[in-house]
Amino acid sequence: MATAIVVIPPFKDTGLLSRVIEYMEHSLSEAGLSNVVFCGPLRNVKVTGSVTLAMYIDYTYKSSRGLLDSCIETNVQPPLVLIRGSQPYLSSETYAEALWALNSFNRPIVVLSRGGRGLSTPILLSSVRLLKRIMRLNSRFKLASAMVRFLIENKRDVLLVESKDECLGVRLSSSACLSRISVLNNYLTD
Repeated sequence: MATAIVVIPPFKDTGLLSRVIEYMEHSLSEAGLSNVVFCGPLRNVKVTGSVTLAMYIDYTYKSSRGLLDSCIETNVQPPLVLIRGSQPYLSSETYAEALWALNSFNRPIVVLSRGGRGLSTPILLSSVRLLKRIMRLNSRFKLASAMVRFLIENKRDVLLVESKDECLGVRLSSSACLSRISVLNNYLTD
């Protein structure tokens, strides 16, 4: 059973946080990720939704250095998808394509790319051992830096998968991809 680990950044708007979590749960579930760990300052937001097992670790942090140690309190099952929640808008099809690539090619790390440039989130990993390497780097560096350093150190093992998802790499504050959340909310309430 594949596991997604979603590191949530601080949100000012609890309503938006709730909609983002709901959207991510739906997208990840549709892609076949039935185990999801949401970690970060969740402000008691929980969504009972699409995934088989959702774990919420409400953890407030001042720096993302060492954050993964607090997020991995459970037995996570590979393959693993590590997602920075500041870029939450990927479609279920995008996650499914990346999981297919991880399972189909002989590379233990998959990173999505656009225009031939790999991005540091999400990172798909074939083993817990690889996640522990990122965790060791995260003990010294903020999460984004740890993820980039991990990819550089392991570049021979990385498979870049070109994605057509226009929301790949789009940050939370961008209004360009907020419509995905609105569309999902309309779908879920109809």
